[in-house]
Amino acid sequence: MTMLADAYNIVTDNASWADAVYAKELKQDNIAPNQTFVLVKDSLQALSLFGSNTFKEITYDVEIQIWYSTTSSLDYDDVEIKLMKVLENSGWRTQSIRGRVPDPDTQQDFQTIYVSKTKEIN
Repeated sequence: MTMLADAYNIVTDNASWADAVYAKELKQDNIAPNQTFVLVKDSLQALSLFGSNTFKEITYDVEIQIWYSTTSSLDYDDVEIKLMKVLENSGWRTQSIRGRVPDPDTQQDFQTIYVSKTKEIN
């Protein structure tokens, strides 16, 4: 399983408050201001722990974007904290949180969270 699939599965299993969870891309047809949805996509991979002329670890960064319905009554802080805690319990580390801003096209509040996980390579 890819690291993206791992993060996607965790989010899907724990985002019952979302109308949909998407992986990799969000098609314009799927954007609906009256729905809450999540996009999980690759962000960055970094090689590390070099020795014997090769790398021994890869750190995978994944970007999680949450678009809240314009009619949402969710407690955004609660939703985001619970999701980050579930990811942490699965070995992912929260690296940064951008802060909620309104999408200029849909007027939905959206949050971007970056998480990372390191995998040892044999």
